[in-house]
Amino acid sequence: MRVHAHRILLVSSLVAVVIFVLGLTSSGLALADAKAKKEIETKMKEAMENYDLLEYEEARKILNQALTVAKKSKMETDPVTARVHLRLGIVYFAGLQDAESAKLSFLNAAEIDSTVKLDKAYSTPEMVKLLDEARSEAGTAGGGGAVEPDGGGGGDVAAVDCAAVTGLQHTIVDTAAGGKELALDAAVGADVQPAKVSIMYRARGAADFSEAKMTASGCVYKGAIPKAGLSGDLIHYYVAAFNDQGRVIASKGSAGSPNIIEIAGGGGGSNLALDEENPLGAGGGGGGEERIDSGGGGGGGERIDRGTGPVVSTGKKTLFIALVGGSGGGYVTGKTEQGTGGNGGNDVKCCFAPQLLHVQPEIGYYLNKTTTVSVVARLGFPVGANIAGHSPVAPAGLVKVRKSLAANGTGLVVSGGVGGGVIRNTIKLDGAPPEMDTDVVAIGPLFVTGGAGYSAGLGGGLSLIAELNAVAGIPVVGKLGNSILNFGVQLDFNLGVHIGF
Repeated sequence: MRVHAHRILLVSSLVAVVIFVLGLTSSGLALADAKAKKEIETKMKEAMENYDLLEYEEARKILNQALTVAKKSKMETDPVTARVHLRLGIVYFAGLQDAESAKLSFLNAAEIDSTVKLDKAYSTPEMVKLLDEARSEAGTAGGGGAVEPDGGGGGDVAAVDCAAVTGLQHTIVDTAAGGKELALDAAVGADVQPAKVSIMYRARGAADFSEAKMTASGCVYKGAIPKAGLSGDLIHYYVAAFNDQGRVIASKGSAGSPNIIEIAGGGGGSNLALDEENPLGAGGGGGGEERIDSGGGGGGGERIDRGTGPVVSTGKKTLFIALVGGSGGGYVTGKTEQGTGGNGGNDVKCCFAPQLLHVQPEIGYYLNKTTTVSVVARLGFPVGANIAGHSPVAPAGLVKVRKSLAANGTGLVVSGGVGGGVIRNTIKLDGAPPEMDTDVVAIGPLFVTGGAGYSAGLGGGLSLIAELNAVAGIPVVGKLGNSILNFGVQLDFNLGVHIGF
């Protein structure tokens, strides 16, 4: 009896330990799921903020990163993942004008959660109809041609209705396992009629793309990035259809704006969100200029005509021009330029002097998506000065650096710079007749500037910027020609437009 009691006690203890361990494991998994879900929710919010700012490509990339998080966390069938697919469909349909990819995203969402619905803020009758069609197809066997990832991470096109395919359709892959080849496929419509379809890929830092040809089975083309190509922490790739002259006639991605695959176990541990593509878009793949033609194809796939010349990014801005105007005033000291007696040099008795109008044409370069450096020509006009012989303009030049605090390059912006020239403000003179009572005060010739502002994307490389800048004028020399130069601090409010290209 005693032995039997010991056995019961031992078994009971083991059961208790197993239950305890399972409880800890379940708690750990629940915490991991909660963390992943929070990260996905954050990325969805960030993506739709970009969408609202008309940064559609950035929104697409962030939503694909959210899908990567879901895949790593084994949450492919979680309702939150359905919402990611739904938002990706919104971006494709209303932002990128790609109805076929939008329908595939809606189909993926409906297959996970048949009750998924569009937010009122983004809903349109056309999108509601497309989602209803996707939801109807999701209820049929096999999903009616949905693109589902296969075991290797590629987009396996199944049960494709070739008669309905236009352009080049391919589900972008975000992650892949290192050490084995990655199978990919694409559906190509009869409107394309390619001489060949290929996967173009390159490792991070490589100058040129390598080619992996795809073989056709009906309208579906299959190929693979070889094992040797999946090294490092990430690779760039795109799928392209070529004509018999070797020009790209349809593609998903491009040499200038490739898709990015994060390599699991590739040794780099890169996070897609931290990857900075070349802002110049320089890459191989034939070395030709790529110009997207949005016409034709019924919304399927990007149409690209490759000519000659250097590769130009289709999604990255490298230069910008700007026209900015504003008003301001500042703290001034010293003496005026002219004087009531014509000899110049009236003492400045009041500290504040306005400059009601200035314009600032500007040309700059994007160091990366959030940082620019530019050359600014500041032309001020001392409106209201009435002393005979006063200068009607105040020329100055600045070299300026701006930094956006948001990852998409918009929102709050800080700036700083240096330059030289003259800023002329107007100031009232005591005891002077009304027709000669407003003189000019000059500050400079060395300028140090700093400021903050807000930039709002308007789409198509166009953005609106409002800035508040402080410019300190330092008289490293006392005179410039006949102008008396003083110390002063100018405060400018500027408003203008930037056009990136």
